Amino acid sequence: MDISISEEIDQEFLEYVGGILEDSEFLKLGRYKQHQFTTRLMHSINVSYISWTIARKFGCDAKTAARAGLLHDFCVYDFRDEVPTGEMQAFYHPKVAAQASKERFEVSDKEENAIRAHMFPLGPLPKSKEAWIISCADKICACTEACHLAIALARRNRIMVSAA
Repeated sequence: MDISISEEIDQEFLEYVGGILEDSEFLKLGRYKQHQFTTRLMHSINVSYISWTIARKFGCDAKTAARAGLLHDFCVYDFRDEVPTGEMQAFYHPKVAAQASKERFEVSDKEENAIRAHMFPLGPLPKSKEAWIISCADKICACTEACHLAIALARRNRIMVSAA
């Protein structure tokens, strides 16, 4: 997967997430459909960008919001596959994403909690403002994507993902 990034995207955002967006394992998220009409990669980028924007506006930790928003669904498997623990996917994937993020990237405790809590109320209670922001941004993106509407960086081709 290759990502083309428009010059209009704020450099601060790219500084926070650039290393993750260049990671070959993370880019595999482009293989999986999310909410019928987008990929898990684009969904994660959108959640990240919206979370970063909201965190900045409210004086929260924008770096945590951007990074945890990007990693919240970092699960390199098809969500339609059977879960090995027998749990519902909504309960299982946040734990997998948190573990995969810890193994692949240096994530803070705050970022890990935000990743684990992004499915609230189906999972743990978010413990920070940033975790609440990511949980809300995830739901906003999911609803918009399910209606086949471009949101955040998917609009006006500000980020384009293509096969390598």
